[in-house]
Amino acid sequence: MRPRSLQLRSPRSSREWVRYHDIRRRCLFQKYNGKGTPHYFEYDPDHPDESHPAHHPLVFLANRRVIGTIRIDIKHDGRAVFRLVAIDDPWQGQGLGATMLAMAEAYARDCGAETICLNAVMDAYRFYTRHGFVPEGWEGCTRNPTEIPVVKHLAAPMNRLPVVPAKPTAVTAAEMQVAC
Repeated sequence: MRPRSLQLRSPRSSREWVRYHDIRRRCLFQKYNGKGTPHYFEYDPDHPDESHPAHHPLVFLANRRVIGTIRIDIKHDGRAVFRLVAIDDPWQGQGLGATMLAMAEAYARDCGAETICLNAVMDAYRFYTRHGFVPEGWEGCTRNPTEIPVVKHLAAPMNRLPVVPAKPTAVTAAEMQVAC
């Protein structure tokens, strides 16, 4: 059943901040960076990046309940970097990730971004390519071999038509080795 109301905004209470960090810790760090993985590091809710003035931690709410997270880092060169994008496990598979992504793209566009960059984990790579992202290195992209740097250009030059990406069938070795 689709929620009646959906919203993407900054956390407004200590309870929403707790959910923000809980979803990120469980759905991303524990799932993809668990102890014993080659690139393990602890989740730090007090990391300085969380309070940088150009970084926008956001919660995604369904019927006023926090079900997802994203942090949008706005760069001076017209890029927005999407960090730690997650929908809580019970809410996955209902199209809500696509809705949150569209809302995040609108937020980034409103902040002046022309390009969105992110590091896609293997499980989410096809999701992003279905939504217009293509494998491409970018300044500050991952060097983690379990993630693929991807980019989506929001504004096409006026003198040419936008390129529609092909629908991917699988992640290729070349896509896994996109250089930063």
